[in-house]
Amino acid sequence: MAQQNQNSRPIFADTFTYAFGFFIYSISWFCLWNISRYLSPDILLAGLLLPSGLKLVAFTLSPRPLWRVFVFSELVISGSLVYLLAEYSHENLLPIFAFLPYFIAIPFHRYWQPLTVYWQKILALTSLTLIHGLLCGLAILLLIKPLEMPISYVFSTTISALTGGILLAPFLYLLYDYLQQKIWLPLSPTLIHQEVRLRPSALLWGISFFSIGLLAELTLLEQMKPLALLIILLPNIFMAYKYGWQGGVLASVINSMLLATARQITGSFESDQELQIFMTTQALVGLGLGIAISRQYLLAKQLQQVNNDLGIELANKQHLARQLVQVEEDIRKSVARELHDEIGQNITAIQIQAMLADRISQDENSKNIATTINSLALRIHSSTRQLLTQLRPHTLDELGLEDAVRQLSSEMRFAERKIDFKLNFGLFAEKLDDITAVTLYRIAQELLNNVSKHANATEVKLSLMPGDIFSLELRDNGKGLPESWKTKGQGLKGIEERVSALGGNMTIQTRQLAPDMPSELDKQGHLDPKPFNGTRITINLPTKTFSLSK
Repeated sequence: MAQQNQNSRPIFADTFTYAFGFFIYSISWFCLWNISRYLSPDILLAGLLLPSGLKLVAFTLSPRPLWRVFVFSELVISGSLVYLLAEYSHENLLPIFAFLPYFIAIPFHRYWQPLTVYWQKILALTSLTLIHGLLCGLAILLLIKPLEMPISYVFSTTISALTGGILLAPFLYLLYDYLQQKIWLPLSPTLIHQEVRLRPSALLWGISFFSIGLLAELTLLEQMKPLALLIILLPNIFMAYKYGWQGGVLASVINSMLLATARQITGSFESDQELQIFMTTQALVGLGLGIAISRQYLLAKQLQQVNNDLGIELANKQHLARQLVQVEEDIRKSVARELHDEIGQNITAIQIQAMLADRISQDENSKNIATTINSLALRIHSSTRQLLTQLRPHTLDELGLEDAVRQLSSEMRFAERKIDFKLNFGLFAEKLDDITAVTLYRIAQELLNNVSKHANATEVKLSLMPGDIFSLELRDNGKGLPESWKTKGQGLKGIEERVSALGGNMTIQTRQLAPDMPSELDKQGHLDPKPFNGTRITINLPTKTFSLSK
């Protein structure tokens, strides 16, 4: 019994689906056929006008089992209309065209399924409409002689099928796309009391343009009617520009209503085909412009997303690089502490033991050995101090950044060598984090060391200025850097890599200017009032400080 109930449920569900599909499709097809009769009194042409758009969208978007339901529904409705209203022999062909979309949709559906981008789907649907219109015209062309129809009827059939498809197929797909993307929430007491939010701006703009077009169509003289038709295209252009392909499709449908109304009132079009051609033209203008603008917007959005992703990735890499620098400094600090505590104490003990051995021993050889050991211990102690300075500058911890930099100039004997050293220190050193302070010190140490050894300069100016970024600038009046400094200068390369890892940048300018040579533009594009001989190195680092209250 339970097995029978389970089998009956799918059958009942399928029956309800087919019946509902038959009912909805029949009503929609008949209503669209009645509207088409106002544009074309011919029963066959009316059946190929707006119903063509419904058929193409229904076969494209619905599952294949429903196609036979649609064909059967159209056969019933069109057969009844032919039986009741047909006056000419060619109108009896209307039921035959119910089968045409079925055979077109079979290969088209395979092409449609992989498409995911909206503009590809719209172009595919437009191509399907064009193929359907041409096949309808070809079918009538084959039956001209047997039914004694004029050759112009082939053109009328093609235009009717094409106009209905171009107008209605994108519009129905727009409704389908909106309903598919809409998040439907169950009705609840909280939703009942929510305020309905409307966006009347698009509607007001559309009504304004349509009113202007209709007024122009009604009031302009006969010689100026083409100008009115151009004015009617304005809503398509505006809506497509403002809202993309959705706005272009919506404006095309409303514009078609305006054109049909204008023709009924003023008789502005000489024939049904002329009206349908203009409807198709304005629909294609709005649709094409809308697709182009929507695609451009999509590409811009994707580019912005890629830029955001790259920015996040760059920030993550800079954060990781800063962590690596932090780990490196922690290791340096730890190794320096171990060297100072362990090796330093052992060296001191060795020196003491050597001195005691020298004093106690009476043997001359033992005294010489003790003296040698003491000398070696002193050399090891000196080497260890140099290594400790390289690992962790103790002067930075003891004196602070500004005094440590001034200490560098003293160690390099700038004053004794007649080198005029000027330090412009504008930073709040107590607010600098440890990584930034050590980095600035090492950079200043390497740059001043290069000047001391290679520049042959008599003037050196080092500036450290705060701002959105830390700016360190070194100027000298020396002989400048060789062109191959990137391959030979490991120190500068190390600085550049370290600065880049912390998210900063380094620029190097080196040249020799004659005294009367005019100034050039600096990197901000302003006139540099101080031309220089020698080297100018500018380093910018991201600002990273900590609050003293913490």
